[in-house]
Amino acid sequence: MKIINMPIINLDNEEDFKKIFVEEFVNKEISIESYIIKVYAEDFEHICYEYAEGNKYKKKFSLRRARKLLVIREICCGNIPYILIHQIERENKSVCALCESAEFAMFLVPKTSDKGNYFRLGTIIAYGKQVESKIEKQKSGGKLIKTIEEVFE
Repeated sequence: MKIINMPIINLDNEEDFKKIFVEEFVNKEISIESYIIKVYAEDFEHICYEYAEGNKYKKKFSLRRARKLLVIREICCGNIPYILIHQIERENKSVCALCESAEFAMFLVPKTSDKGNYFRLGTIIAYGKQVESKIEKQKSGGKLIKTIEEVFE
């Protein structure tokens, strides 16, 4: 048995979540398996918002997502086990770091520049209803990889 400590932010004010997001991810350098992850302040809306009524894309603040923001840091530090799924069937070919035990996924978009390879934080999923079937769908939607380095090979 392995016990995993997962940080949950106990707030209900969107502005307070945004401050934590900037402090933890925009103003600090984060990386996964020695690859830098770039995060910008404007990413908050994309990461912490979800569909609203009427199928309106990213129009509703998601408390479920925002409360799990710090799981991103725990994945990067290797404190929470995850599997990597290269989403090769998707248009942007992102990498999903899936944490089944945390019912959480982080999506990273691979980027290449003259300074080297890095990732851009795409979005997160804090699974809710039908978590098991959604996780299985995530796993079957790409190629399992052992290291994130494989994305750039």
